[in-house]
Amino acid sequence: MVRKSYKTRHQLFLPEEMSKRLEQLATSSGRARSEILVEALDAWFNRRAAGKGDEAIAIRLSRIERNSDWLRRNQALVWEILARLVKHQLIVGLMNPPGDDAVARGAKLFAALIDEMADRFAGKEAPVSDDPVMRKLRSLQ
Repeated sequence: MVRKSYKTRHQLFLPEEMSKRLEQLATSSGRARSEILVEALDAWFNRRAAGKGDEAIAIRLSRIERNSDWLRRNQALVWEILARLVKHQLIVGLMNPPGDDAVARGAKLFAALIDEMADRFAGKEAPVSDDPVMRKLRSLQ
């Protein structure tokens, strides 16, 4: 069964030079002028639609990239501050004023903390803790 395609007639005014080019293309290709115009208009519509989508995506990606860079910079700063505070607290918590032994033990505890955080970021499970505060914090995740 052949389906009949319904078409709407449109009147189109072309500049003389463009009209001559259309006529030459139709003659050389053996196609109807309206077929060539339909193809050209369809290509133009598709380009316009793709351009807006691509442009919108590019704008969003640029914004996401800027936000990601901002977060990366700030995250690095937060981690550095946190690391310095934890190291300080581990040293001060062991002895006041801290001696060489306390600094060494604090550095060892700090290294253990960093190793645990690296494991956690790598996806490993948190070690079991008897500390009720730690259990509560972990239950919030």
